[in-house]
Amino acid sequence: MKKYYKYFLLIFLFLDIKSYAANLDYFNQGLNFFNQNNYKEAKYFFEKDIVFNIKNEKSYLYLAKISSINKDNNQQKNYLDTVLVLNPKNEEALYLKILLNIEEGDFKKAQESNLVFSKVCKELCSKKNDLSKMIIIDKK
Repeated sequence: MKKYYKYFLLIFLFLDIKSYAANLDYFNQGLNFFNQNNYKEAKYFFEKDIVFNIKNEKSYLYLAKISSINKDNNQQKNYLDTVLVLNPKNEEALYLKILLNIEEGDFKKAQESNLVFSKVCKELCSKKNDLSKMIIIDKK
């Protein structure tokens, strides 16, 4: 009986490792399609990646970018909110959310997000002043 248990356990571990590798492949395939501007296929693979790894903020971020390209503001907002729940300091998600808020005319939320963005920015700090100017100019 122990012998069968060991075989079963080994098979289970092998399948688990194999599904983890497939999961990484879904994100990479989605990224390849995104870089080739094939957004329909990219969306399919990013959504498939989320099924296996629900906390992959990168997949949600790319889905938000695809929604932005497709001009689906509601879906973009949902994906960005999910990214920020998973990682409140995600600069790119904060930046995209500020742009979305400005586009929708919600300058109060844009300014609140801009304050958070100013505190956490490391790579996109060069865009901080541009955002502040956009909020002030569009507000008038």
